[in-house]
Amino acid sequence: MEYHGTTFERPAFQKMIADIEEKKINMVITKDLSRLGRDYIKTGYYIENYFPENSIRYVSILDGIDTYLDSTNNDVTPFKAIINDMYAKDISKKIKGVLKEKELKGEYLGSYAPFGYKKSKEQKNKLEIDTNTAYIVERIFELYAEGNGFQKIATILDNEKVTTPSKYLDMGHQRQSWSPKTIRAILVNEAYIGNTVQNKCTSISYKIKKKRKKNAEEYIRVENTHEAVVAKELFYKVQEMIKSKKSVSTPKHDFLLKGLLFCHNCGRKLRVCYRGNKTKIGYIDCSLARGKERKCRTCNYNYNKFEEKVLKIVRQICNTYVDKNELKKIYEKYKDNYEVLIEKEKQQLNNISNKIAQVSKKIDKIYLDSVNGLISNDDYFKYSKGFIEERERLKKEKESVQSKINILKAKKQSHRKDEEVESLIDEFLKMENPSKKVLYELIDRIELDEHKNIYIYFNFLELNIVREELGKECVIQSA
Repeated sequence: MEYHGTTFERPAFQKMIADIEEKKINMVITKDLSRLGRDYIKTGYYIENYFPENSIRYVSILDGIDTYLDSTNNDVTPFKAIINDMYAKDISKKIKGVLKEKELKGEYLGSYAPFGYKKSKEQKNKLEIDTNTAYIVERIFELYAEGNGFQKIATILDNEKVTTPSKYLDMGHQRQSWSPKTIRAILVNEAYIGNTVQNKCTSISYKIKKKRKKNAEEYIRVENTHEAVVAKELFYKVQEMIKSKKSVSTPKHDFLLKGLLFCHNCGRKLRVCYRGNKTKIGYIDCSLARGKERKCRTCNYNYNKFEEKVLKIVRQICNTYVDKNELKKIYEKYKDNYEVLIEKEKQQLNNISNKIAQVSKKIDKIYLDSVNGLISNDDYFKYSKGFIEERERLKKEKESVQSKINILKAKKQSHRKDEEVESLIDEFLKMENPSKKVLYELIDRIELDEHKNIYIYFNFLELNIVREELGKECVIQSA
């Protein structure tokens, strides 16, 4: 590990302090004051307090400092310490500036390439696909899209003895098994669609190495910096599934509708589990329906009967109300909707740009007034501070809106091909042995209330069928 003069946790310095405590040392000599340290507060503490208290004579050869002698050079020691501190601060700023410039260009600055990639030998700070591991990443995305949760995917990979990222990269702390945390980190990493996202955290100060996480809008995101491992369509589909928590979270009991079920009364996700060890009948209930208070009444519904009823309703919808041509029209409408959303965000971007230009003009005017002597320097700093802060806020807002536009454009480009949509519709219309994948594609959520009424919200179907048409226990709506 590399140590700098801004920290006094340097191993050699700490060994010296230990020797002082054990009375093995009575004198400390450095080439110059900066060799002792570049933090003027702590440097001053050791020279003015710690060394005298422990009867230590300190000598800085080039600075002419000798605490044993009564010299005028000793009087300027605090000022030299401050200069050394300022030098360290300036170096820190310059390094950060260089790194930020590289990040804005989309250069990858991480110590390790993301699993599925490797650092290019021909082009510095460039990622290229690692054919030895990229297929594993693709498989993880496909498994999740099919309805498998983080833990289940980890179990599948462990059973197949797939090498973990840490073991493959030989990081030292080689993890032998896959963890849900690792799976999730891969699934949310934009690197796999060709984007480089950096500047996620920053050090608190140049003296303190502790990191502070930044907000998502402060990240530096550069798109299409390298070849993608997974299709953008698949990536964004997985993000939506993670956001709505539609994956099955445990491999222990694999219920077909688990992840789609919500309480109609309180909005919480419904639990599905077996009651007792002997019975194989699953039951649905709400977490608020348990305990002494019982804040919710949605509970104790037989899952097997519920699933049978839901699938019967879905089949009835397919056979009675769904027209293949109408589904295609609805799909086209959703596809065209991206243009409207993108245009709306572009207008917002234009408004923000105009505001930034107006604020910049105000800052320039105040500066000219200061140069021409119309206002004092104090007034200039007082008035300009607020405008500068406003401009920085607007710049961040602009970056956030631009990011939304980029995501919408990517979603539009990666929208399903017509033949894929037709295949999905055919599978839906048959509904013989529905898979989780089909249900998660087409159904947004299924709600249940205390009276055992079922509310099914479809993603694409423009339906609002009243309860009387399908039986008094069902309502079908669009999401």
